[in-house]
Amino acid sequence: MAKPPKLKSKLLGCLCSTGAADAVVVGPSLPREKGSKRGEKKRVTIRDDGRRRPQSPTSDVLSSAAGSVASGRSSVYFDASEGAGEEWQSLTGDGSFDEDSFANLQIDGQYFFTAKDDPTLTKEAFEGIQLYPPLPTTEPDPIPRNAISVTNMQTLLHTYQHSGEDAEARRDADEADVAAGKAGMALEHQAQLLMTVGEDKTSEYMGECTNQLLQELTTANVREKGFPGELTEEELEAVKLFQSELKARDPIYSQIVRSLSMVEKEAYALCRWLRARKFDVEKVFELLDEAKEHYGKAREHDFYPDLESCLGISRPIFLSQYPAVFSGNAKNGCPVMYLKLGSIQPEGMKCVVSLDKCHKFFWNDVMHAFPIVLKEGQRINPSFVRTQNITVYDLKGVSRSQITSDTFEMIKVGNQVMTSFPETLHCLLIINAPSWFGMIWSLVKKLIDARTASKIEVFTSSKSGSKRMRELIDEKQIPSCYGGGGPSLAEAASGAGSEGPGAEKAKMVVLNRLIALSKKHATKCHAFELEDGKQVTLTVYSRCKAGFYAGVFRSDESLVSEIDAQGGEEDEPYSRTLGVIEGPGSFVVKVKSKSEPGSFLVLGSASA
Repeated sequence: MAKPPKLKSKLLGCLCSTGAADAVVVGPSLPREKGSKRGEKKRVTIRDDGRRRPQSPTSDVLSSAAGSVASGRSSVYFDASEGAGEEWQSLTGDGSFDEDSFANLQIDGQYFFTAKDDPTLTKEAFEGIQLYPPLPTTEPDPIPRNAISVTNMQTLLHTYQHSGEDAEARRDADEADVAAGKAGMALEHQAQLLMTVGEDKTSEYMGECTNQLLQELTTANVREKGFPGELTEEELEAVKLFQSELKARDPIYSQIVRSLSMVEKEAYALCRWLRARKFDVEKVFELLDEAKEHYGKAREHDFYPDLESCLGISRPIFLSQYPAVFSGNAKNGCPVMYLKLGSIQPEGMKCVVSLDKCHKFFWNDVMHAFPIVLKEGQRINPSFVRTQNITVYDLKGVSRSQITSDTFEMIKVGNQVMTSFPETLHCLLIINAPSWFGMIWSLVKKLIDARTASKIEVFTSSKSGSKRMRELIDEKQIPSCYGGGGPSLAEAASGAGSEGPGAEKAKMVVLNRLIALSKKHATKCHAFELEDGKQVTLTVYSRCKAGFYAGVFRSDESLVSEIDAQGGEEDEPYSRTLGVIEGPGSFVVKVKSKSEPGSFLVLGSASA
């Protein structure tokens, strides 16, 4: 295994990571001492130990189902696709990447990587990391001694919040500031390493870099610079100017900045936007200019509160193909979103919804779902004030066949939405990274900025990823599919127990099978089991205009249900319900195309 390069500074030598999100690698949290005071500054320590980094019309075509059953998991939320090959599919479809088109993508926000391509990698590109180091925390932020309020701007100042402290408290605060500065330097160097790593470096190399960093850095709930209550006089003047300019300019700017006002106080919204551009007001307005067109269009529809009426499918159906699911809250209060990249099915997605409608999901997610999980964080920890989430990208099962232009189109759509919500990502964990991740990273790094690169942690095994998750998230908040005490991601995706729009009528996807038919293989089937008392509604989704035959059989080949489905409009997805199947028993669902190849998504829904 290649070892990270030897660095001049032992401190900087602890950094070599991987990445693209909002996170610093930190060690286990230090317990809050009994009797700790309000507004007390928690200490940051950086450990330097000298280590180097290392029958009916259809029965004739269906009745032979039992003889050609394709086995596989069925009552599993994120199931494997049938007939998906491992061959590489390029963005251009001709066997090679169109790097120019790839580099033009701008990816932002919690759905992938926050970034903008900066091929020059100037020194200035890295400055914001040291100035405002993104330190992931494992405890709620300390409660300010004086309530933060824009009616008294002085409350945003560090000097105001810490005035009158005794000598010991001042020393602790000074030590914490120094340690935070060192962490910023380390993270800056980490970003430099990540932005220059070549495709020859494996995920094991990246994972080793992350492990070394975790051993070197220990942070204990430090409020990063640039947050209300920690500002300098110069930063406060930028806040005042920004607030004044928002009142003087197009009202849409103010609306964008205050989009999450139901959960985010004004002072925190102003500082969040300013941190994104190093408290440079004019650069913030440049970012707002990028956001306002898409924001304005979505605002006309109230950001699509009823997702099912907008997409024609329920939220769980969408998430079965693009599994980006909020579930639980971290120790610091941040909601946690899990994205199982290995379960993203580009062809399945096209079977259920037109890609030109997918932006409605992202707007709904951030404007209607995100505030709900933020409120839960505030309920758990009243001092929680961050409008941020922790994201876990699970790459288990990722194949090269999933890297298609459709995949990146989804990312691009998400970017257009997330331009309106900078600095909403606290940190990103990439777990179960495959050995060839380095090749993809060599392309992805072209899309990210330096600050983003300082925020990623990469883990090649489920064991190391699980350990890190438990440092940041309580066991009871971790989904059961990751060994925690929380609901499964399927349950979370269904909205069971939530207050979100449409939660009361949500169904849980319990069978998820993508079947690809061709001229050579015009018929395929899939087996599944149902327990006594259980029932599932089977629906087939496709955009094949010629239509299809489908049927469900018991293991003894007796027919349960069948349909002769007529196709829909060309290139438009449609669905046909196959029937409600009741257990107990072993069943086979079989699909046959009428005249042309196509993709068919078989989903089974049950009450949550």
